Amino acid sequence: MDKDKLKKEGLNLEGFEFKVSEDELMFFWDEIPTEENLKKFKEVWPQVKSRLIEEGIFGVLEEPEVLNNRLVVAKGVPITPFVPEKIELLEKFAKVISFQDEPVDLQDKEERKDIREIHRKIVCAEENEIIGKWYPPIPGLDGVNVFGETLQAPQPSSQSQIRLGENLFIDEEKSIRAKQSRVVIYHQNTIDIFPEYEIKGDVDFSVGNIDFIGKKLIIKGDVKFGFKVKAKGDLELYGGTENKVLIEVEGNFLCDGIIRGEETKVKVKGKAEVKGVEHAKLEVLGDLVVKNYLIFSETFVSGKIEANAGKGIIYGGVVKACDVIEAKILGNETHTSTKILAGYQPELIDDYLRKIQQSILLEETLNKLKVGIELGERLKKEKNLTPEKQKILEKIQKQYELYSKELEELLQQLKIIKKELSLYKSKFIKVQEKVYPGVMVGIADVFYTVVEEIPGPIIFSLENGKINIQKS
Repeated sequence: MDKDKLKKEGLNLEGFEFKVSEDELMFFWDEIPTEENLKKFKEVWPQVKSRLIEEGIFGVLEEPEVLNNRLVVAKGVPITPFVPEKIELLEKFAKVISFQDEPVDLQDKEERKDIREIHRKIVCAEENEIIGKWYPPIPGLDGVNVFGETLQAPQPSSQSQIRLGENLFIDEEKSIRAKQSRVVIYHQNTIDIFPEYEIKGDVDFSVGNIDFIGKKLIIKGDVKFGFKVKAKGDLELYGGTENKVLIEVEGNFLCDGIIRGEETKVKVKGKAEVKGVEHAKLEVLGDLVVKNYLIFSETFVSGKIEANAGKGIIYGGVVKACDVIEAKILGNETHTSTKILAGYQPELIDDYLRKIQQSILLEETLNKLKVGIELGERLKKEKNLTPEKQKILEKIQKQYELYSKELEELLQQLKIIKKELSLYKSKFIKVQEKVYPGVMVGIADVFYTVVEEIPGPIIFSLENGKINIQKS
């Protein structure tokens, strides 16, 4: 069989002209089939079929088929194309690839609130969290033309358009998972997760609210009005905050700007180092280092407060620490009301006072019951105790035993609390330069208000239930 001649001139069998399709996958009768000529063709089909096989045509059909207004007598096998490798990210992480800074309409306040939450640039994955699915490449299958020749299927390239970094892995079910809790990053066609992330500007509408998981988040700019930054790790903020900002840090916190705003709240589970705080709320479960000042703040610290560097000023608002407090200056020239409380443990003190009150009430009740018991015993001795009064006496005795046991347990608890309170009563407040009038200092449950300026260095401590002031 001369392939080139057959493709050019076709093949005449039993008076019928046959041709090959351009893709060499069909051998067909070169006439438009009609009811009349089909009837004629079927009469000679057995002979045509035999001749086709003799000529070496591949894929001769058992019965001819009409396809696209052609009478097809032989069909090759088309190539099955390959399916390339594919990585499909979950919706939460897909935005890492598609994210672009877009202009935001700030006209509607409700819309602005939604955009802060929805328009997030930083996306993080928890350890072992699924971030997407990996679909391996499926090789193509070779085809065969009507001449019996193999048509080779092209094969996929070795790499996907998106590559996986070393901090991601594919499990047995072809899910893509994070090896550790980190930020998901897309760079140079590679998606990976990293322990640290840096925002070179402000946290604003181009970034959105932040839920960071990793080792450290660095923000070079400010946190703008109303935005939230939550970090499971350390946070370094080199700018400051506007009002209505919420910052929650599960690691250590460094702020080289000013934390501002009456409705701004900062919560830190580790150690905190801040330049200054104005009118904001600050809660630190470790130690706090203040570089310059705390002004009209509501500050609570589980550890100690050190404001010895820079201006070292604390005035206005309420500053509480479970440990000691050290500063250069307390209060100011205008005698602004300021509360400085060291050894502050309100839950312990409240529990102590509550249990003291309970013990007083129990003692009063026991004294009354004791009078009743003594009366009953006297009647019994005089043989004037009726059966009815005997029942009342037994009931009183039972209550007396019950309340006595309760008081004994309460006194034991008070003993333990007293021991714990003694640790807080040993705390102190140290001032290097001066304390202005209007400052109230407190240690544990004892308080003292300064009425005249006191030059430093001095230490406020607790002695014999009173605040003692002595030169440092």
